[in-house]
Amino acid sequence: MSELEGFEEGEKVLFNDRKTPLTVQEVSEEELVVEGPGGGEYEIYFDEDTLLVCRKGNKRYSSYCEDLRSVGEWVRDGDCWRHSKTEAEISIVQNENGFYELESKKFQGELDNPAYGFTNKEAALEEAEKVVESNPEG
Repeated sequence: MSELEGFEEGEKVLFNDRKTPLTVQEVSEEELVVEGPGGGEYEIYFDEDTLLVCRKGNKRYSSYCEDLRSVGEWVRDGDCWRHSKTEAEISIVQNENGFYELESKKFQGELDNPAYGFTNKEAALEEAEKVVESNPEG
């Protein structure tokens, strides 16, 4: 079984120093076709024992593909986001003063809660979405 067979269509992956996950479009024994957030397609394949990546159809200009990994994704349920792979969680809660705060055991040090909380829920939602976007691996 090759290193590529463990992936499934629709799965989110990262490799090298990429920060934004790519979505697996096609899986075969020989290669993965992944799509970036901007719509660009890439092939990940083996040349002998070396894992390489290139723009789809352009193997002449390939680069090494290191640290290929599945990252899971954030799933939102109301005012709570849960990561499918790590079970990390971020929630919006209303404090005793009626303001909104973000809570998370894993990201508590990274959360940017104002001293008394957010005055409106939309601002708290925006901040939660920033945290989710900046932590694709949960």
